[in-house]
Amino acid sequence: MTDKSMNTQQSIPASSGDLRIGAGSSLFLFICWWLLAWIFGAVIITKTGSSTVSLLRLSIVLQDVIIFILPAVMTALLIARRPWGFIKVDKTPGAISSAMVLLTILTAIPAMNMLVKWNEGLHLPESMAALENFLRDAEASAGATISMLLGEVGIADMLISVLLIGILTGIAEEVFFRGALQSILRCLFRNHHLAIWTTAFVFSAIHMQFFGFFPRLLMGAFFGYLVWWSGSLWLSVIAHAVNNSLVVLSMWLIKTGRMSTDINSVGTTGTPVSIALVVGSIILTALLIYLLHRSRSFKS
Repeated sequence: MTDKSMNTQQSIPASSGDLRIGAGSSLFLFICWWLLAWIFGAVIITKTGSSTVSLLRLSIVLQDVIIFILPAVMTALLIARRPWGFIKVDKTPGAISSAMVLLTILTAIPAMNMLVKWNEGLHLPESMAALENFLRDAEASAGATISMLLGEVGIADMLISVLLIGILTGIAEEVFFRGALQSILRCLFRNHHLAIWTTAFVFSAIHMQFFGFFPRLLMGAFFGYLVWWSGSLWLSVIAHAVNNSLVVLSMWLIKTGRMSTDINSVGTTGTPVSIALVVGSIILTALLIYLLHRSRSFKS
């Protein structure tokens, strides 16, 4: 399918006509499915354990499939007249739009790194010091989990981590958040901006990483607008998978001694060159997002 043949979803608001049942009931059913899947998945993952790299990798697969993909697909099958169209997996993007998304993710790195650094520097009130310590420990634990997933320093270990954390997690979370939740909220709110930002907020909050909340919120909104503009979930999957994969690849390159500077530190040193990189990153990223929005590849 060419870029030019992509649908015109950006001009067609979601309506309750997409659903077999009401939007409110659809949201309630989706939440129920997710809670059941979360409980079931938590039991299975707990029994599986994560004491070794292999078991940890298996738990990631189970989490993505049971907790994210399964409730989204089951809900769509039950509530939507066209389930695959409802979660936007029935149309594939073309090469031009995919390349533009990839370039946008790469161009945004310095600006996002600066935002991450600012977010990490936030502090809760003194009375909430215990909560802040808990949240920072949770984020450190998440980073340690990714490092453990890398296993040894072989290329095969890196590729497996990219497959799991980059591609599989990218697909699973996009199907759940942008595919199911955002589509239901669009029917409920009848306002795609509100649906996109609400989904982005939930997406960021559910990661339970307060000191990365705002960068993840903006990233989630970007993913949401990609789906809205193109009518295809696969552009947001590409963006999500590339973003996650870059984190994995950066950690692997540092762990193996192939790179001494973390990609996440680019643009955060405060030097004139670093500031110029951030400013340039903001301008170019904004331009690319504008071009994506106006792209003919999103119009028939």
